[in-house]
Amino acid sequence: MMLRVLLLTLFISVTAFTTTAIAADTQADAKKKAISSQQAAKLVKKRYGGTVLKVKKQKNNTGYKVKIVKPNGQVISKKVNAKTGKIENN
Repeated sequence: MMLRVLLLTLFISVTAFTTTAIAADTQADAKKKAISSQQAAKLVKKRYGGTVLKVKKQKNNTGYKVKIVKPNGQVISKKVNAKTGKIENN
């Protein structure tokens, strides 16, 4: 009987600790700020190379449109999600 009480107490403690840790991670994710236009430009430049020509914020404030000229002269535009920093296929 004493072993059952001890195991139950241990289980409740671990569950409470895990729940608290998950809640803290969720709050930290919610507090993350959107990336800046400079960060969006860096992300695109790092992936595709070249020179950044223009960064424009999207009308719906969900991201940025980054225009670059690659070393071979090709001009490309890429959309970057402001919350995740993910370069989207367009």
